[in-house]
Amino acid sequence: MADLRVRWVLLVCLAACGKAGAQPNQVSGVTPPAGWTVVPSVASAAREALGKVAIDGVEAWGEPAMGCYAVWMAMQSSGRAEDVAEQILASLTPAAGSAAPPAIALRDVVKPTGEDGVLSLAFDRAPYAGRLRVRLGGGRLDALACFSSRREPAACETACTGLLGGTP
Repeated sequence: MADLRVRWVLLVCLAACGKAGAQPNQVSGVTPPAGWTVVPSVASAAREALGKVAIDGVEAWGEPAMGCYAVWMAMQSSGRAEDVAEQILASLTPAAGSAAPPAIALRDVVKPTGEDGVLSLAFDRAPYAGRLRVRLGGGRLDALACFSSRREPAACETACTGLLGGTP
């Protein structure tokens, strides 16, 4: 299994919206919504959150004035899509029997079955809410998270719907 720290990627990305950072090295092919710009601080935070894990690429975009952001990342992965999806979900929730509340509340989870597939979910971590799509299989993991603050939720939701619906 890949050493996945998706929980930390989401947490750090959600917290890094105002910091400076570096550019990713592999392009995603994702076209951000009109008016969104590259947000290197979020891409850098995602890269740093993954630590020593080999990352193929990270990109981030946003419309900071509206509070809308998106992060794409790609990395090597091994195992069946359903097994990797379970590992991702486990990284986003507290251990069984833990008294700690989840840092990220998950909902609308759709898991892949078999060798290839897509893990889809919605998440909330105040003051952000968003959705995550992870394409799994063929030794790869391609994740796209789109999230927003409560500043302009309807506009961000529309942009995220278009972005996530058009993923390659």
